[in-house]
Amino acid sequence: MSPEAFNPSSLVDVLDEQIRTAQAMLGTLDNESRALIDSNSEALNSAGADKARLVEALELLEQERRGLAATLRIELSANEGDEASMRWRELLGLIEKCRERNQRNGAMVSARREQVLEALKLLRGSELELYNSNGLKPASGSLRPLGSA
Repeated sequence: MSPEAFNPSSLVDVLDEQIRTAQAMLGTLDNESRALIDSNSEALNSAGADKARLVEALELLEQERRGLAATLRIELSANEGDEASMRWRELLGLIEKCRERNQRNGAMVSARREQVLEALKLLRGSELELYNSNGLKPASGSLRPLGSA
């Protein structure tokens, strides 16, 4: 595409699409959170697939945005008052919300994982030791198998 085909409104269009995609990501992260709380593996798998699709779309849009900005020699700033900068500011806020929700969901996954690991240790007959005398988690020793086929 020739540089003449690029204009500031096309940059705003790309930013608008990034905003729509980030808003969809927030919804997907909320769905993922509900699935984690409800222990709904089907909904969790669906949210994971949606998340992967949206991440890919955001990455492609970001490449397009960077290309347009470079061609137009526009550097977006969260401090400017032009239309593109206002959209940029909105996008940055949405991306920050996505990051926070994703971290919250990751913490829920980690907590659930720890619960499952501790339950497995108990089932295998090992003693539940939370911390050793140094205040550290003990190294995992040999555990007896739950069964065999």
